[in-house]
Amino acid sequence: MMRMLKHVSIAVMAVLVFAGTVLAAEVRVFKPMEEGMSQMQLRRQALDEGFAQAVLDEAVKILPGELDETRRELFRQYLLPRAGAYVREYKVIYSQALEAGVILRLNVRVNQSVLRDGLVRMGFMETLAVPLPVTVERPEDLSEEEALALDNLLVLTNAIPQENAGFRFILSRGAENLYRGQLMTPDREWTALDKDMANLWFTLWAHHFNRAEVRSASSDRATLAVSGWFSPDGVLEFQRVVGGWDSVVRDVNLLDMDMESSGVGASWSFRIMDAEGLKRRLDAYLPERGLRYQIVREADK
Repeated sequence: MMRMLKHVSIAVMAVLVFAGTVLAAEVRVFKPMEEGMSQMQLRRQALDEGFAQAVLDEAVKILPGELDETRRELFRQYLLPRAGAYVREYKVIYSQALEAGVILRLNVRVNQSVLRDGLVRMGFMETLAVPLPVTVERPEDLSEEEALALDNLLVLTNAIPQENAGFRFILSRGAENLYRGQLMTPDREWTALDKDMANLWFTLWAHHFNRAEVRSASSDRATLAVSGWFSPDGVLEFQRVVGGWDSVVRDVNLLDMDMESSGVGASWSFRIMDAEGLKRRLDAYLPERGLRYQIVREADK
């Protein structure tokens, strides 16, 4: 009976955890009318604004640190035409057309796994707090607008121009109004063409940041064992809590749950993104509830 109860509890927990991943966030948008804009264009842009805000809000929860105001706004602008790729579904729950513009209230569900992967590929996990020195070469005929776009990409990704840096980015003009970019690292080199400078920039950096050795350097797999609960309800609640700690742990998976006469214990596997941040959260949550925990890193096994 105890073994059956254990498996039933884990099954219920899995359902609750899955349900927690599909909760939509409410976003409110006011998009002012511009001269020459149709109602259809206005609504489309309002949706883009809502998607960008929802994705930005989710990214802030996932990132292992803070984006300052400047970088947050630059990221929002970057997301405006692209955020739809990270949206799983949405529903307009309120819409009002005014002479001055349109008001929308949306429920937006962001695909967290796709967004996490995108943040890794864009380098945010690596460069959020630690600047990345880059030697930047640009064509002399860049317009003021183009030069500003490149400077904004440097600020957004915390890339600091520096002579003779380990990374080298070369921007030039290709045929048919395309930008040509080259990214050189100490051991690799990539080239790309694109009419959009931001797409070009992140396409090249994704080659570097998506490499297995770079990903593994920024994360560490571990097992967390917690004991001392009186019932499985406490395990379910902690699963919900730790599932929201995206800035310090990723890929949280329940391994087992033990129900003994002395109490209930459970263990999880995950990737540690911020070891100090994880310890602070565990120390703030578990001891005051009479719970004990132990973390074992795979590297220590």
